[in-house]
Amino acid sequence: MRTRHVPSAKWRSTLDDLSRSFSGALISLEVVGGEVGAEEEVCNQPLRGITSDRSGVTVLIEKAGGLHLNHRIAHPHKVRIVESTEGSLIAVEIEDGGGVQNLVRFLSPARPELFDRAVE
Repeated sequence: MRTRHVPSAKWRSTLDDLSRSFSGALISLEVVGGEVGAEEEVCNQPLRGITSDRSGVTVLIEKAGGLHLNHRIAHPHKVRIVESTEGSLIAVEIEDGGGVQNLVRFLSPARPELFDRAVE
């Protein structure tokens, strides 16, 4: 397994590419750190997208019954891509300024040829 850092200038384009390629993929969302400790917010629900703007990152998830969850990470500090040793996408880690990790895990790893070579 390897973790690649996404430079902040590439967050939007990388997350947009990921959203286009993996819309509908089943994910789990876990929040680790801070006052919550470790908490799984979503388990095996379809991803609708991950967006980035100047104030944060939003993970859009479809829940049972057609409901939607918009999980907002205000003022993120780091974005990382986690891959298997074969290069398949396993997760996206988004860390906020307080060190809280927001981990979007993919149920079925997939090849992420979509990522820009600037992702380290």
